[in-house]
Amino acid sequence: MTYLRLLVRRHRLLLSAWPLLLVVLTGATVTAYQDTYATDAQRQAAAELARENAASTLMYGELPEPGTVAQMFAWEVGAITTILAAIAAVLVAVAATRATEDDGTLELVRSTGTDPRTPLRAALVVLVGVASVLAVGSATAVALVGALGGVDAVTSSGAAAFGAVLGATFLLVGTGAVVLAQVAPAAGGARALGLAAVGLAFAVRAIADSQDLRWLNWFSPLGLRATVRPFTDNRWWVLLVALLASAALARLGTALAARREYGAGLVPAPPLRTSRLHVRSSLGLAARLDRRSILIWTVGVASLGTLFSAMGSGVVEQSRDQELDGFLGSQLGTADPVAGYFAYSGTVVGLVVCAYSVLSVSRYDRDETAGRTALILTAGVRRWVPLAAQLGATALGAAIVLTATGLLGALIAPSVFTGSSVATRALGYTLGQWPAAMVMAAVAALLVGCRPRLVWLAWVPLAASGVLALLGELLGIPRAVRDAGIFQHVPDIAGPDPYYGGLALLLAVALVGVVLGLVGATRRDVVAG
Repeated sequence: MTYLRLLVRRHRLLLSAWPLLLVVLTGATVTAYQDTYATDAQRQAAAELARENAASTLMYGELPEPGTVAQMFAWEVGAITTILAAIAAVLVAVAATRATEDDGTLELVRSTGTDPRTPLRAALVVLVGVASVLAVGSATAVALVGALGGVDAVTSSGAAAFGAVLGATFLLVGTGAVVLAQVAPAAGGARALGLAAVGLAFAVRAIADSQDLRWLNWFSPLGLRATVRPFTDNRWWVLLVALLASAALARLGTALAARREYGAGLVPAPPLRTSRLHVRSSLGLAARLDRRSILIWTVGVASLGTLFSAMGSGVVEQSRDQELDGFLGSQLGTADPVAGYFAYSGTVVGLVVCAYSVLSVSRYDRDETAGRTALILTAGVRRWVPLAAQLGATALGAAIVLTATGLLGALIAPSVFTGSSVATRALGYTLGQWPAAMVMAAVAALLVGCRPRLVWLAWVPLAASGVLALLGELLGIPRAVRDAGIFQHVPDIAGPDPYYGGLALLLAVALVGVVLGLVGATRRDVVAG
């Protein structure tokens, strides 16, 4: 119990911020669907559009029949919140397990004679506790707000199933991340593996729904929503299967932890090269070390962008024929639907690239903890240079990822969409996300430069900006508040009068954050492992 209290106290911000965000998001959005789809005709039209649009199915899954307000809420908001819950699970699981080894906390605790099995058991209890809070909180919020707002088809059993799906998704991904944490050589690698597993789970879920292979949802934590079907069937027995799978993963993680060396993973770190590494600057070194990561992200993000470019013609044509309501209508807006669609797909790509920026800058913290930064400083470089070099490599990597994605979209889009300046818009709305990626890199640099232990907070503004961009108009959030997010400022470069002031403001904010982060790095001691 003492170590459990230590974990909760030390990570109290992380353990409270994510559940609070998800509970508020679910409670605040449920009434918006009742207001948006006020009549049966509006609901039927929106449901038919959602089922016919391949891009919607890829992103959110299959909308159940008959498409009630509650079902549309679980379809759209459920897809976003389960992804956020999965990301939170990875961060919490790694912070409570391998990160305590990397920063020396666990070594200090074990020196007091604590049972070696206690820390991992305490971390699993933390995961169960957060999952329970998330499930109960979101279910209560949806049920209460739905009842008070008179939202159609929001039942207490459906709300409970919806909350249970969020909690079970968090627990399933969290226990899986615990297993991966025993495999990876360090906490940074465990986070990367965990987030890669979330991406793979999304891909499996997307294939299952878009290709009518529903059985594949059983092999993806993000497919749990499609198999439980909140507000439709409420299959509680599926949740029991998910809990049993989580228990099996927890048992596997415990067994693997007993078979690895302290501070190391079951898969050892790659051996050091005996040949010389010819680099002439800190930036060259950072870029050389990040090249494999940049290649992987480029392939993954470009594939995602290509899918959106190839699957959006249906919704654009329907937007031209009739006025769209709901989520898709809020994304396409009232202007040219081609511009609206590429603004939406650019936002999705921007979210992923911003996640890359946060992870890339966070690598500086891992290098410093492992002692690599101290070795670089012995060469006579200034204290702020290694962080600046990592920022430079991140900026270059984000530019490469966005350029490759934009060029592929520009090549494919003209053969799918009809209209003017299709290729220009496909490229412009993708490249326009680079300033947003730089803002997130600057936020991560500010945190890692001043307080490395709080670098996880960089995910909070990213998640908040994503919610404002994807759900802000649907929720009736004022335009001034939505503009506070980082994804609302890309202009239509093919439009009559594009405005670039928003992008300039983002770059100015990024510059200020970078400068403050570099100053913070020079005013504290180097953390060495």
